[in-house]
Amino acid sequence: MDNNDHRESREEYRKRLEKKIYENAHHREPQEHHHRRPHLQGGGRPTPPPVPEKHHYHTPKWMKWLIWLLIVLVAAGGLYEYHKVHQMATGVFSNGDGKISKKLQKGEPVSVLAMGTDVGALDRGNKGGNTDSIELFTINPKTKRITMTSIPRDTLIRVNTDDGADYVKINAAYSIGGPKQTVKQVSELLDVPIDYYAVINMGVLKKVVNSLGGVEVDNPFAFTYEGHHFKKGKQHLNGEQALKYSRMRYEDPNNDYGRQKRQQQILSSVITKFKKSGSISSANKIMDAVGDGVKTNIPIDDIATLYGNYHSAMNNISTYHFQGKDATIDGVSFQIASPKEINRISKLVRKQLGLKPVTVNNHETRMYKSQPSYDGYNNTDFILPGGASYNDPGSGNGSDTVTTGRSSSSHSRSSLEY
Repeated sequence: MDNNDHRESREEYRKRLEKKIYENAHHREPQEHHHRRPHLQGGGRPTPPPVPEKHHYHTPKWMKWLIWLLIVLVAAGGLYEYHKVHQMATGVFSNGDGKISKKLQKGEPVSVLAMGTDVGALDRGNKGGNTDSIELFTINPKTKRITMTSIPRDTLIRVNTDDGADYVKINAAYSIGGPKQTVKQVSELLDVPIDYYAVINMGVLKKVVNSLGGVEVDNPFAFTYEGHHFKKGKQHLNGEQALKYSRMRYEDPNNDYGRQKRQQQILSSVITKFKKSGSISSANKIMDAVGDGVKTNIPIDDIATLYGNYHSAMNNISTYHFQGKDATIDGVSFQIASPKEINRISKLVRKQLGLKPVTVNNHETRMYKSQPSYDGYNNTDFILPGGASYNDPGSGNGSDTVTTGRSSSSHSRSSLEY
């Protein structure tokens, strides 16, 4: 048999070696001895078979000790790696209650909202700063597919606060109520369930990429950013280059949408490389790189089940882009989610989660429909409903209907929205 057709695994080799040692230690007479016809003594009685010669073969002690030493070292090394992963994961994943999610046990599709931020060391519930990027992941082990949907950070949303309705960009939801508030807003915007969240300091991207030996990207056009020239086409990037590649925005003809696509390229490459070289050792390197730069509410008890039941989805990765419309409120640029686009993305995400499509009806769709002249192309002047001012909680009458006759230029300006 050609060696390329079948390579003996370590387990097969170990079993073959053990069998060989066993046969040598318990050597028996050839099988034909058992089939010889018995000798007859005088009187017709069969003579007893000759006593087989005993072979006193003993496995040398040094060989036994060597075998056991290798077994112990391999086992100890594996346990150490698993212990290290668990130890590192404790600082990233939330504390578990000892129970594994029934949804994960059944292998049902799940969704994770990833929020990228440049805030320093992260604490769960941190409300400092806005998010620079928002990606909604769906993981479906049945279709063996992962999808990534980018949500424009400048998308206008309504946030219900203790002081009343507030109209802000979706990236400000994090500074208002932390990751849970952002999850709530994205879930309501698209009418999709979100199971988990992950807050990622974009600075760790550099370390993660380096831990995997770099990533491969396909750059649509050449550009120079922060002292590095990125040529057009396929290329290999190290961690520092990948971080710069993901941050460039203003030189991109597609502005923030172009940056989202480049970020998705890097994330897809990271997932693919981990899938190819995925091992407990690789996981350790990534966990080491992550440090305190990632926080998630995925319980630590669910890690093994999540990987075991869902890692096959890494074979196929699809990317979606939520396309907003240009808008101006008091001289500040926004992206407006049209009902058509909201329903398009909602349908795609719900399908990946095994859910039936619905017609989304929320604050964002209603205030869009009530605009007197806004179209996102020829007229980008967007008027907030109920006479509200953006980033001014409680302003307006709380309705989703535009008060005509009021110019958006009278709205107050806030540095929070830049």
